[in-house]
Amino acid sequence: MEWSDLQVFLGAVRAGSYTLAGRQLGINRTTVGRRVDALETALGLALFEETPCGPAPTAAGQRLLAAATAIEREVAALRDDLAAPDRRAGPLRIAASGGIAGEFMPELLAFRRAYPDHPIELLGELDPLDAVTHRRADLALALVRVPPLRLAGVQIAVLAQARYARHDLPPGAPQLGWGHEFAAALPGGHWAANPAGEPAEMAGLATFNSWEQLKQAVVAGFGSAVLWCFAADAEPALRQLAPPDPRHDCPLWLLRRAKAPPGTGMQHFIAHMQAKLGTRLSAPARPRDSGL
Repeated sequence: MEWSDLQVFLGAVRAGSYTLAGRQLGINRTTVGRRVDALETALGLALFEETPCGPAPTAAGQRLLAAATAIEREVAALRDDLAAPDRRAGPLRIAASGGIAGEFMPELLAFRRAYPDHPIELLGELDPLDAVTHRRADLALALVRVPPLRLAGVQIAVLAQARYARHDLPPGAPQLGWGHEFAAALPGGHWAANPAGEPAEMAGLATFNSWEQLKQAVVAGFGSAVLWCFAADAEPALRQLAPPDPRHDCPLWLLRRAKAPPGTGMQHFIAHMQAKLGTRLSAPARPRDSGL
């Protein structure tokens, strides 16, 4: 059994496909498949099986995964001790609920500066849980009350929501809502504070299909909407129309596939964002004119 074959196996599990693993490892997908086949032949065991969410490690594959991860840590520690340069990693693909990752650019920039060898890629996914489950993303910044069992991670903070409008908007400003695309990707739950999809359309509301679109519409004066307080309170043009409703509070999580152990870059990213966002989002909100 060769360590290089174990590296290819680890890459295949983490990427979720031979094609993406090959891209990240700098080899073609055929080579990835051949190396995994050789490992299975050497062990006399199947390492992958088909599931409704795609290929996943078998019980034997899980045992090998744990051993290979431990070996990887030892090799990485040895490289650090010897000051040997490590291979540049592929980008860490990140999806965020409703596109809310744009609010965390200062923390993402701080990570980029601290870990220049670990590039990141922000995806245009509305539902990060689906993106991670189906391996389009490696990590989710997810606003979800209870994560599904297929995902694992850490809770960063609990975010509050309240209704906001521009300071100069007259009372009775029109309400804004979510569009059909948003409603289909993130139905109900904590997003239901604003009308969404067909009800919003039937009411004649202006609707939007991402967090950034809705927030900027409120800032521009389109009307009022329920927004995440940590972001809306930072906008000088906005005023809070009513106190936050605890029914719409929601935890923010960093989540990954439970059966895929995080690589070094993901471990650094999770620890960094947990510390930086935890500090920022737990800070007391700036007092605002509620307009009541």
